[in-house]
Amino acid sequence: MAGSTPHSEGSRISDAAAATVSEPRFRFEIWENDLGHRWDSLVSSFSDASLEQMAAYVEPRWGHSRLCGLLVRCVDTGEPIALALVILVTIPFIKLGMAYLKFGPLWRRTSAPLDPTILAAALDAAKQAFVVERGLVLRIMPPPDPDYEETWQQALTTAGFANSGPPPDPERYLVDLRLTESEQRASLDSKWRSNLNKAIASGLDFREVEPVQSVPEFLALYRTMMARKQFSDRHHIELLPQFVAAAAATPGLGVRMFLAYEKGRAVAGTIIAGSGERVLVPFSASDDRAQSLRAGYALRWWIVNQLRGTTARWLDLGGTEGDAGLRSFKTGNIGKRGRIARIAGEYDYSQSALSRIVSTAMTSSHRLVQGWPARFKRA
Repeated sequence: MAGSTPHSEGSRISDAAAATVSEPRFRFEIWENDLGHRWDSLVSSFSDASLEQMAAYVEPRWGHSRLCGLLVRCVDTGEPIALALVILVTIPFIKLGMAYLKFGPLWRRTSAPLDPTILAAALDAAKQAFVVERGLVLRIMPPPDPDYEETWQQALTTAGFANSGPPPDPERYLVDLRLTESEQRASLDSKWRSNLNKAIASGLDFREVEPVQSVPEFLALYRTMMARKQFSDRHHIELLPQFVAAAAATPGLGVRMFLAYEKGRAVAGTIIAGSGERVLVPFSASDDRAQSLRAGYALRWWIVNQLRGTTARWLDLGGTEGDAGLRSFKTGNIGKRGRIARIAGEYDYSQSALSRIVSTAMTSSHRLVQGWPARFKRA
């Protein structure tokens, strides 16, 4: 398999994964070096796909050498049944540190029967690959998956992971895409609905645009928004061109861009990603006129209408980073019928006291992935 490194003797994950049968049900392999389209084509086949498990999104932030793909297959059929894209943060030469797995493993293949033993097997595989064989601390942040919190909690506890406590900004705001248009409108907060009505009266023009071609237009909106709100970008917007270019090779990732125009000029934009049960909103932007036009309300409503009737269950608006105005907007948008899911925190598993000490010294919780990717990316 070009560009991948299958795991040697990888036909057995652990005794736990095969405890109920005479032969192992699953085997795993490790992929390294330029995961790219091959990896993302697999990601797009999972209903629980997340942005942080897409190579197109993660590779520009960390570089190829820091990433490792774990692929779990069914022994009988050879079919992929679980995936985990892991960031390796280690000290050179001594090779101690951490394997960080955010919003994974993916374990719910689209159209496949629900089988929680697959999640258990994927966790066992990750422990074997990164803790037993590499001596690292394995740190997992499970996704804010509103229908499977108990499944995750039970699997992580049974596998021996220890929770480090809730993260800052744990809430994720989810719009229910299974509502009809009238149900969705009735669900909205009254203030949000009033702003939407005024925005619709503004006569804005909404378009889905080709992401690669429209990146300059979106970046101009984003930089205008940064200057207006006077905030420091924590989302690495400078890597957006690389992300959308890489995602274009895998349409199944569902990376799409939408713009709102007033008199032919873009005033607001949103990028979404995901073709599974959760569609995510990683980037939004607006210019100085958007506020008076209430363009963000009308554009979001238009996008929700575009997603209605697809395979998507939730539109994940992300968190608020402590911004009261953003919290009000998102709370009003999800309305009475939406959900606020909580990230449970980070879970650690380790067999090496020295590696635990090293990983603790290197980073504290979310600063690892959310705050310092540029520092570690090509160290």
